[in-house]
Amino acid sequence: MKKTNIAILIMLAAMMTACGTFKKAAPVPDTTPTTTTTPSTVTDPVDAVIATLGNWQTMQTGGNIKLSAGSSFSSAIQVRMVRDQAIFISLRPMLGIEVGRLLITADSLYAVDKVHKRYIAEKVSLLTSGIPVTVSDVQDMFLGRPFILGKGTLNETLKSQVTVGEASPLVLTANESYKGYGYVFNFDKAGRIASLNIAPTGKAAAAYQVKYSDVRGTSAGNIAHSIVADATIENKKMALSLTYKNIEWNSNVKIDRSLPNGYSRMSARDLFSLFSN
Repeated sequence: MKKTNIAILIMLAAMMTACGTFKKAAPVPDTTPTTTTTPSTVTDPVDAVIATLGNWQTMQTGGNIKLSAGSSFSSAIQVRMVRDQAIFISLRPMLGIEVGRLLITADSLYAVDKVHKRYIAEKVSLLTSGIPVTVSDVQDMFLGRPFILGKGTLNETLKSQVTVGEASPLVLTANESYKGYGYVFNFDKAGRIASLNIAPTGKAAAAYQVKYSDVRGTSAGNIAHSIVADATIENKKMALSLTYKNIEWNSNVKIDRSLPNGYSRMSARDLFSLFSN
């Protein structure tokens, strides 16, 4: 597969949006605490999970990405998020120099390849299948926070929408499935999230899986600092791994929404051709 910055950015976007379409959800009251609580101090298992989920408004961090799709690519990255509004990722493979950037908002996808002076500006729905995933859901997915699809982070208001499994350690299954797929959050013995499995309803084998490790207590609650995701996009198997370091919460975050002058715009046809390389 020919590796260009724009292809890597679009594949990253596809991995992040593989579960559905971004739509802005109605605000859900945030009842989670701002500090991490040890799950063992709470009797109800769902309350124990909720107690580990702190509030946040912005985050920014450095880290590394590795994407495998036939061949592999790795790079240093910068990640910035504004809660329920935007996810921004900057590729910086050498000496901190930005070679590409990706911006996902509630309904749009922007990718800029600085090396080849190309960009894409399209609706996120081009990559997805109509399931009502919000920006907040995808942010939770890539921070290791359980959520209810289209409704936000798991909280007291949403407790009734998950079922506690009989297996040990803790398993939380969302009560509502979407387009024949259900999703399950698995936790380790310490109450830290271990994985998100997405599988056809009634089947145990996961079609998509996100594995979490290096879960740390932060001012925003328990956050996974290492994430590995597996998915199949356009019949192409892909694996994505992300590691974060030095996460900074609730500071001023700059999200560059500008489109470059003098760059050529890639069409939707060009975008889909990236998957056949």
